[in-house]
Amino acid sequence: MVQPRTQAQAAVAEYNKEAPAKALVIIKNSEVPQPGPGEVLVHIYIRPVNPSDIFCLQGIYGGFKPPKLPAVPGLEGVGIIEQLGEGVTDWQEGERVTAVPWPSEHGQGTWQEYVCVKAEYLVRVPKEVSDEEAAQFLVNPVTAYGFLEDFKVPRNEYLLSNAANSVLGRELIQMAQRRGTKLINVVRRREVVDELKKLGAQEVICTADEDLVARVKEITGGRGAWCAANPVGGPSSKPIHQCVRDGGTVYIFSMFGDEVVVPMYDLHFRSLHVRGFWVSEWLSTLTRKDRQAALQAVMDMIQRREVTPPPPRKLFKLDEAPAAVEEAQRKSAGGQGKVMLISYLT
Repeated sequence: MVQPRTQAQAAVAEYNKEAPAKALVIIKNSEVPQPGPGEVLVHIYIRPVNPSDIFCLQGIYGGFKPPKLPAVPGLEGVGIIEQLGEGVTDWQEGERVTAVPWPSEHGQGTWQEYVCVKAEYLVRVPKEVSDEEAAQFLVNPVTAYGFLEDFKVPRNEYLLSNAANSVLGRELIQMAQRRGTKLINVVRRREVVDELKKLGAQEVICTADEDLVARVKEITGGRGAWCAANPVGGPSSKPIHQCVRDGGTVYIFSMFGDEVVVPMYDLHFRSLHVRGFWVSEWLSTLTRKDRQAALQAVMDMIQRREVTPPPPRKLFKLDEAPAAVEEAQRKSAGGQGKVMLISYLT
């Protein structure tokens, strides 16, 4: 009798909000799945540790709803097609791919060596795009692209980008520059201002040196920004809302801080709108054709070096996932690369 192949997984055994690394258990003898009709089996060998992945370990991420634990997190990764399921004709074994989405919502994410995924969700990785770049294709590059598509900022108006020194903020600068969208970039550390300007940012406000609301009004001729993208909660979120035009929108994304402070005056007398932006939800609103076009457009930008995801901050083996999570949680300068988990092809 042929014994089933086994694989290693880093799985959530029990949610842990205070110490997410302790939520993980390393399973070394999980059976490798077989692809069903319309699916492919992908051998994944590198995947990042995103903040959203850590939220999965904490049990607070809306896109991680496994029917039971243990369950495997992991929203991103890159690998090689190892096996085709019945009816799959557009792909070949050995092709290098990423996917949008991986089946992480159901507890079959990328923090394992093998994943079965629907063939329609695959995205080819060109030879010019490195494994490390392809492994972080969705969470930041596709989100930045979604901002520019969804917000529809008029050509002579401004999008305010808070925490602009983040990886996402830097990629948004690169995309906006090529698209002709004007940005007002907000940072908290003066030493990163010149870095962002070298990247192509025209307007950078450091809140340690300038009054944010006054400076935005000056840049926009008193109108305020057309809209804002804000990933930060707490008291610092209050002036972001005051920077936006009457009737404008502040888009909330990520989960840094439990509460967003919105002045009642702006809601009542200026008709300010506040809404969330989640890239998974945005993608679900697109037709299949438009969705594929959007993903291909992002991959093309990476291939042409118009958008450059940063190199990894540090690499860990897959069975070192708890240590990798702890490293990812350590404070680092914004814009640095992600911690990544690797497993070697055999």
